[in-house]
Amino acid sequence: MAYVALYRAYRPQKFSEVVGQQHIIKTLQNAIQLNKVAHAYLFCGPRGTGKTTLAKIMAKALNCEHGPSIEPCCECDICKGIAKGMISDVVEIDAASNNGVDDVRALRDTVKFLPSSGKYKVYIIDEVHMLSPAAFNALLKTLEEPPAHVVFILATTEPYRLPNTILSRCQRFDFQSISIDDILKRLRIVAEEENIKVTEEALHQIANSAEGGMRDALSLFDQCISYSVNPEITIDDVLAVSGNISYQKIIELLDSCISLDETNAIKILDGILREGKEVPRVINDIILFLRDLLLFKNNAYLEKKIMFENEAFISLSKKVSKDIIYKWLDILNDANNQMRFSTQKRAFLELAILKMNDNEQNNFINLSNRLEALEYQVSQMNQNPNAYHEVKKQETSYVPHIPTAEELSNMMNNNPVVEDTPIVETPALTETKPIIPVTIEEVNDDSYITVKDVEAILNHGSRETRAKLNEIWQTSSYNQIIERYTSTNFTIQMLFNGNVVAASKEAFIVVLQDTGFCNKVMLYQNYARIIEMFSELGLNIKDYICLPKQTWQKILADWKSKYNEANPQPQLEEFSINVKKRVIPQIIEENNVDEELEKINELFGDDIKITED
Repeated sequence: MAYVALYRAYRPQKFSEVVGQQHIIKTLQNAIQLNKVAHAYLFCGPRGTGKTTLAKIMAKALNCEHGPSIEPCCECDICKGIAKGMISDVVEIDAASNNGVDDVRALRDTVKFLPSSGKYKVYIIDEVHMLSPAAFNALLKTLEEPPAHVVFILATTEPYRLPNTILSRCQRFDFQSISIDDILKRLRIVAEEENIKVTEEALHQIANSAEGGMRDALSLFDQCISYSVNPEITIDDVLAVSGNISYQKIIELLDSCISLDETNAIKILDGILREGKEVPRVINDIILFLRDLLLFKNNAYLEKKIMFENEAFISLSKKVSKDIIYKWLDILNDANNQMRFSTQKRAFLELAILKMNDNEQNNFINLSNRLEALEYQVSQMNQNPNAYHEVKKQETSYVPHIPTAEELSNMMNNNPVVEDTPIVETPALTETKPIIPVTIEEVNDDSYITVKDVEAILNHGSRETRAKLNEIWQTSSYNQIIERYTSTNFTIQMLFNGNVVAASKEAFIVVLQDTGFCNKVMLYQNYARIIEMFSELGLNIKDYICLPKQTWQKILADWKSKYNEANPQPQLEEFSINVKKRVIPQIIEENNVDEELEKINELFGDDIKITED
């Protein structure tokens, strides 16, 4: 008999055997028990989390000779036939290869026939998001009012690509990634059943590499069994198969960075790459390790017990501060973004490691950026002190201050006026409107970008503006104006790592890697510099919106499904976008100006003239 892969051999056959997804199992069992089975279900979630498996178990529970039952017997002919794919009443369709309208019409023609052996005809459509728009339209009426003996179960990893008309006709179940503990329990059962010896550390590495997918975990375990020539599978075997890096190596690398030992850090990195590890995987593993390190320092996550109990890991956590970890994450994220547009990926990784070794230089760069931003704000306030209300309160904030009489007296005592020096009228104090001391308070504004904001740009698109922006993006690496801004502001570099996807005459949409980057670029102090930069480049840009990739894909799919000649400006479905709108600080004028000016008058008398409106 041919070998059967582990993920197929150990596929659950009953609800009780399914790992995780208890909220879904309970709902389906209650529906069967109460005779409230819906005509259409939508199973969506990450790969390898049990969508198709639960669909088949549901089909067995509905058609079991002893049912419908909340648990199939798996002993009757129908249950065995469904498990082997030999029952014609349970039809599994791969929408990736059967996505045309003719395929759906053929399915629709068979729906009206009664089941031949069971009580229900169950249609399982896998990867349903791959159906064409015409196929979806052909499915609508049948999906809404199917015969009483038909149940549709749709499965997808990308539910946002489904038309709203389909979504509204289904009961939706969101599958969750399977926890590391649940994956470990299943792997131990499989290892015992297959009589495979494997170390606990290797099992943990397999569970971590699976990223929440049980099928991925079993497939990787299967590979390790084939790869290992030892009587026991070790963590080295798992790392060789998966392409991940040992956390011991990462600890050695980061130890060198803490010690500012650049030579040793590059040697360790070279050894990792010589083992055949891919550069993006190296960066990803280091970022995940730093994330675990932060959680450990905050006592927020204790699932990875083996690593968290390692003495070298605990020692490293004591050496490195949270500020350094955040800086390292910024450096690695920046390298990850830049290498996407380059063939020299290794060079970017090596430069990132060198930056991580030079902590003092990083501190200097950050301080320089903050000082430059501060100088820009001060210059703007000096030009128009009363009208300038666009200053963001940062860690170091500029607050204009008029000295008290006591402070001025101390200044005069320390710096006496030379008798021969003529007294000159002070221009700053002879303005018609004196400088008013301000207190800067950040607005507690929890407003977020809405789909309406995006819709306004999409429905008033300008090809000319988008073409100009794309040209600027393509030439950004050698544009002197852009270089002057990006050399002192990493956030503007982050903006040019994104993609311009839409533009109106005065605004545009740029897609970035994740929500964190979007929120950073949307900060008001960054907005002011970016708009100033586009003004120098000759563009009348007044606004922009940053969106994560997945959010943009969802909005674009909705817009495309609704846009046509009869509806050139469609209204899009609202949903939450976790990107904040720009928060403009408030500048609150204080009322003690007159008192301060009177004290200055008392101190200097007629030597200084102060005029007011």
